[in-house]
Amino acid sequence: MWINMGDDGKYHVSGEGTVVFQREHGAPLTLTDVKYVQSLKKNFVFVAMLEDKGYDAVFSKRKIFLRHIGTGQTKRIGIRVNNLYNLEVDDCVALRSKVDLV
Repeated sequence: MWINMGDDGKYHVSGEGTVVFQREHGAPLTLTDVKYVQSLKKNFVFVAMLEDKGYDAVFSKRKIFLRHIGTGQTKRIGIRVNNLYNLEVDDCVALRSKVDLV
């Protein structure tokens, strides 16, 4: 499996799995179908993937908000730094991940 990026590069996916951010307050933040690309130096979350999972991503005033389409619950999940939005996981006390090699 390969991922095409905005720089017209193709990157090999060497694993796929789930990442769970265990937060001190509130429910864990779980990202499923996460692709592991060893050659990338940054982690990316694609807006299309969030939409497929039932969320809207709202970008406003250098912040990104995630809104669950079914419940309407909205939470700020990141801020803009230069030309990328950095994911913020408030109160993260543990990170658990499972990746199956492909």
